[in-house]
Amino acid sequence: MYYRIKRDVLKKLISMAVSKAGSVRKLAKMINVNKSILFNCQQGLVAVSEENLKKIENFISTTINEKDILIKLPANWRQSIGGKNCVKSKLAKNTLNSQLMMARRSLDLSGHNFSAWHKSMKKNNPQEYYQIQYTRFKKIGGYKYTAKGGEKVRNILEKNMADFFFDRKINYSYEPLININKHYFFPDFVVNDNVIECTMWRGYDKATKLAKKIKMLERKYKVFVLIPEKLHRYYKKIDKNLLFTCEEVGKAMFK
Repeated sequence: MYYRIKRDVLKKLISMAVSKAGSVRKLAKMINVNKSILFNCQQGLVAVSEENLKKIENFISTTINEKDILIKLPANWRQSIGGKNCVKSKLAKNTLNSQLMMARRSLDLSGHNFSAWHKSMKKNNPQEYYQIQYTRFKKIGGYKYTAKGGEKVRNILEKNMADFFFDRKINYSYEPLININKHYFFPDFVVNDNVIECTMWRGYDKATKLAKKIKMLERKYKVFVLIPEKLHRYYKKIDKNLLFTCEEVGKAMFK
């Protein structure tokens, strides 16, 4: 079973646990929960497994109120979310419940009804909608490498960046959902108020797309784009954001 908990409640819960342990890294070791999971929980961004939630609750001797749980998901929700039984949820809020149940039914209905579900979810529950869509996308995203922190990443550049943070005990979040003026993004890495995008794409179109994304992200974050130096010619459009090594990223972040 997985739980989606009210964001402020989840953040407060993790904050109490981290305060008691001394750091996210120490907490991860004490309760045997992956550090990246705890960091995402600290941002209030993830569905928490029943097992991990109990570990956190036991550590600080507290229990989440039932009213603070927005949605309960089956243990296999990550695998089944793109299939016919993608949403099997019990919700505390009737509105969200009816819309997610519509998602499950719409897979058996016409394309018109499925489109209506997309439109409704985008309007009424955008954060939940984009999280669902992205979970489905990640299943076919080609995550070929495993970083030292345990997360699956897309390419060697992302692995090097994740390992750089891990080795230096820098808390990071990999592909979290962020919201900027009702625009939703899943940047490669978020570290405090820094966003780091890693790309090895050859071609000029990628820089054009990144330029638009950076413009929006810079309303809230400092944005750095890590690329192999040999691809520089493709990305001159975003020169001010470019870096070529993980060490350069580290120095730029903490200036």
